Amino acid sequence: MGEKKKLLIIQTSGTGTPERTAAPFYIATSASTMDMDVTIVFTINGSTIVKKGAAEKVFIKPGSNQSLKVFLDQAVENGVKLIVCYPSLELHDIKKEEIIPEVSEIIGGAALVDMAFEADRVLTF
Repeated sequence: MGEKKKLLIIQTSGTGTPERTAAPFYIATSASTMDMDVTIVFTINGSTIVKKGAAEKVFIKPGSNQSLKVFLDQAVENGVKLIVCYPSLELHDIKKEEIIPEVSEIIGGAALVDMAFEADRVLTF
């Protein structure tokens, strides 16, 4: 059996655009259940999603009782790896201690470029 296909999802949308936040998690979870190695990297405004308590306050549809945290948890439960870009943390004055524990790594731009070249496919949101 061959190596798992690698999917890299770059999430640039954050808490300010809630309607754009769930799809990356949904796609990541779906790909992971299809036996793919899936990573979401949060950069630019995407880093606002991984600040502690933020995903619980984001609702994709006004009036919904299902927060973004539900989608995030499903992705993590299915093996999706979450990474955040260091410069985007600085952009939003988010400290390392304020990041959710589900984030496994903080990276810079060079690491993101390497990940993109190693991935079979890259999606951006």
